[in-house]
Amino acid sequence: MPRMNPERRPIACRGAAGNRSLWIGALFLCAGLPLGGVEPAVPGPATAPVAARPAYEAVPKVPLERIDHGPTPMTSLADWQLHTFRIPAPRSVVVSSDGVILAKNHIGKRLVCRLSGKSATAEEAVARVRAIAGEFSEGFPFLKITDEEIKRHFQHRPGLPLPVSPVIPDEFLCALEDVLPADLALDSVYVREYPEGELVAHLLGYIGVSLPDQHGPIGKVEHAFPPTEGRAGMEKSLDAEWRGREGQVLRLIDPQGVVRHQEVEREAEPGDTVVLSVNLEMQRLAKRMLERSGRPGAFVAVDADTGDILAMVSHPTFDPNLFEGGISQAAYDALAKAEDAPLFDRAVSGAYPPGSTFKPFVALAGMDSGHIKGTRTLFPGPAGMVIDGRYFKNHSSTAEGLMDVRYALVRSCNTWFYQAALNMGATPIADVSRRFGFGVAPELPLPAVAPGNIPDPAVYGDPRSLANFSIGQGQVLSSPVQLAYAMAGLANGAYIPKPRLVRETADPHTGEAVKYIEPAVAHSLGLRPEDVDIIRDGLWGVVNHLAGTAGGASMRNPVVYGKTGTSQWATGGKMRYLAWFSGWVDAQSPRIAFAAVTQGEGYETLSGGRSAAPIAAGVLRTVYQEPETYAVTLPEGPSRQVSAIVAAAPVPPEVLIEDLTPGGGVGGFFRRLFGGGRRNARTFPGEPSFPEP
Repeated sequence: MPRMNPERRPIACRGAAGNRSLWIGALFLCAGLPLGGVEPAVPGPATAPVAARPAYEAVPKVPLERIDHGPTPMTSLADWQLHTFRIPAPRSVVVSSDGVILAKNHIGKRLVCRLSGKSATAEEAVARVRAIAGEFSEGFPFLKITDEEIKRHFQHRPGLPLPVSPVIPDEFLCALEDVLPADLALDSVYVREYPEGELVAHLLGYIGVSLPDQHGPIGKVEHAFPPTEGRAGMEKSLDAEWRGREGQVLRLIDPQGVVRHQEVEREAEPGDTVVLSVNLEMQRLAKRMLERSGRPGAFVAVDADTGDILAMVSHPTFDPNLFEGGISQAAYDALAKAEDAPLFDRAVSGAYPPGSTFKPFVALAGMDSGHIKGTRTLFPGPAGMVIDGRYFKNHSSTAEGLMDVRYALVRSCNTWFYQAALNMGATPIADVSRRFGFGVAPELPLPAVAPGNIPDPAVYGDPRSLANFSIGQGQVLSSPVQLAYAMAGLANGAYIPKPRLVRETADPHTGEAVKYIEPAVAHSLGLRPEDVDIIRDGLWGVVNHLAGTAGGASMRNPVVYGKTGTSQWATGGKMRYLAWFSGWVDAQSPRIAFAAVTQGEGYETLSGGRSAAPIAAGVLRTVYQEPETYAVTLPEGPSRQVSAIVAAAPVPPEVLIEDLTPGGGVGGFFRRLFGGGRRNARTFPGEPSFPEP
């Protein structure tokens, strides 16, 4: 297993006497909380904060008064019953790597009515509840409660308050306690709040009530107020860890349902504070660039060495605060039925044909299997080919001549890759692509993580399927986050890092570190370094060579490596075009690997260089113009020398047409190339001396 960079590993906790991360210390000072004894989780400028904002705030506590109107549980009368009510705990506070609170809790108030105060019968209880609305100003929110529910509550629990409103908006709360009738009161509940709203909606998700207020006989499992559960995003996947530990309150209830004695037996314990790997400023920047594109899409940026997710944005998005306390059916329908699907997480759940961004992995499969012998293997780049009776075209309408694997990547020559795949068969492509994590759902603490798809070579090895396989079309599917991690593997050359979205957890009261999530390897690549270097040269050329397809994304420092792609994708019975740009930057601390995808509207055609590359370029250029803001280190210069990439050579006037029988069960067949003829792969003893364009 490859070793992680030791300079990026955390220093273990040393107890109360040890040093603590400077940024966490600063955050505690701002919040007026005591400092603990924890070393920096990930030292160095890559994780330095952009501002000292309180990551940990005082844990809110729902007030539960002690009631003692007579006998205690030990001295109660025989027909009085003692019941245990659970107290839901505040959920985990969630913080970004740069110290910004993304999810927290506060105390909300809702209006409750004590039916035993003014009502002698169930009918009187119904009349009293119906009269409450007239005592409040227009627009005050009330719950929809049926007469039957009111009667059942009066019959079985008249002494327990009946909630008649949801959490009350602040504009209605002013001085409300001073004017309430004797039988009305304000009850406290926890309210989940997402201060950054839409920015992290798909990551965090939202919560909902798991058990509504009860009105029937008091059961064995009761709650002081409704508990919640995660319904989407990390709130759902990590619900057990984030919901904390429920407390307990004892209530002694007489035969009339009146609470005679109440005391807290155990306080609720909040979930541990969670520190994510996400840099919120980079997240905000990526969202802005996607919005500027004017199309639905996604952007993912990861640390190619540690696996940290630095930014992961799906556009369009939604406000998770809308779901707090229950979203109206009309508001939910507007989100769920919207044509641009704001509830759908394109970055994680989207499974799309990766198009030409898949070609680097096809080329590596050819070299790993020995069918492509580095830069010595040449194929022509005609304008099209007839494969098994069907015409497959290149994106260029003119022939491009003989070229090696590097220049084929620079030009993104479809016909070159058709020939490569037909020579090697489907098995090597499937093998290498799975090493890069394609076809397997990344280990993310999120629901509905798409595994993508790598077709079975046994049933996807016919000539037409191979042609689609070689250019990332047909049954080949990938999510943006999968492609970003595949590019991370090309960047480090040895492994696919395990995704890390949660970096550490801390005690919610003191901030002391509880758990640090170590970087780990998801897949080892097992590739020859010289083969990976050839692919890197080609992807350097995509962005930096005069003939490359993504010249608009080039930067002086750091140097960008990348691959453009376009693909067709059917959704809702309609064909859509997708544009991709993925790659990495030649920098350390962190070495950012990325993937951007954007979706065309209607029959709009896109290109990776014109439609997707500007999204990534806008993010990367801003990040490295302001390295301190985005917690990156500007490198001194390129880390590697790129071998000279030559242009394609003209095809000789006479070309031998041969019948090929590649491995993998393709079988022999006649294949004719247009715009340059047809030839077998030819190998040369050394580098071809074609002139530089």
